[in-house]
Amino acid sequence: MHSKIDFKKIILMTLATAGILAIAVLAPNVLQVLKPFLKNKKKYNLKYYLSQKTQKLIKEGLIKIDIENGKQYISLTKMGERKLLYYQITEKKKNVQWDGKWRAVVFDVWENTRNKRNTLRNEIKNFGFIQLQRSVWIYPYECASFIELLKIDLSFGKNIRYMIVEKLDYDENLRKFFKLK
Repeated sequence: MHSKIDFKKIILMTLATAGILAIAVLAPNVLQVLKPFLKNKKKYNLKYYLSQKTQKLIKEGLIKIDIENGKQYISLTKMGERKLLYYQITEKKKNVQWDGKWRAVVFDVWENTRNKRNTLRNEIKNFGFIQLQRSVWIYPYECASFIELLKIDLSFGKNIRYMIVEKLDYDENLRKFFKLK
């Protein structure tokens, strides 16, 4: 049983699958997806919660509401599409076999962009990278799409470098940390 449900992800994926969706149709579709996880939840609480989450996604700029012929339609914004892409990339990394190569990210970011640098550091850490040296982070699985997304989102371009390393000396601790053979 899942203890935490990512409503944001479910709403965005439902919209991506259905395209533009009437608001009245969104709730039943999302509720259908959530049914297996919500055996003991009351429906009226769930609908309210879903409405609150939808409003939050609108405020975050991930979805938008358009009115056409007196009906409200909900769709993804460009930012919502990017967030969905992020979800899809992070989902892909699960249950992947290690190919024996290390992925390294090296970055050189100026002090005047400290907030963006901290965001970058947090994102790669949350993705699963560990720090090898000061601005060198390492990860055992394919993640080029994730790094490209970060480069674009943070406008870093060539200040972030992605490398695939075939041989890394003294990698026993890394193998142990990532539970690799």
